[in-house]
Amino acid sequence: MTGTELARRDAQFQARASGQMETAISGVPATADLVTPWMNRIEEHPSWDVLGQLRVTMRVGVALAHFKVSDLLVLKIGQVFSSASPATEDVPLMVGQVQLGWTEFEVQEQRMALRLTRLG
Repeated sequence: MTGTELARRDAQFQARASGQMETAISGVPATADLVTPWMNRIEEHPSWDVLGQLRVTMRVGVALAHFKVSDLLVLKIGQVFSSASPATEDVPLMVGQVQLGWTEFEVQEQRMALRLTRLG
């Protein structure tokens, strides 16, 4: 779906949600199914079989206080860095330029893991 198609669908959604648009066939107001945002129905898209298989790179970032290039050049195995983030604060989860949600770090079977704490 192109950006133009998305914009058009968003405009249709807004019009249906406000009750201004009627269905072309029956002339009755749009049903709740038509008012549902397109993203909630993405699996109904004709290209979903292909789109659903695309790989995405997710990333999280932890701000390091006062970390400089000179620190990078003298890294040693086992070195510990102090984070600027409080230990109780969730870390943003990004997919491309979009923030998907918030996560927290965990250790699971001797590996680092992320737990999704909220979407948005």
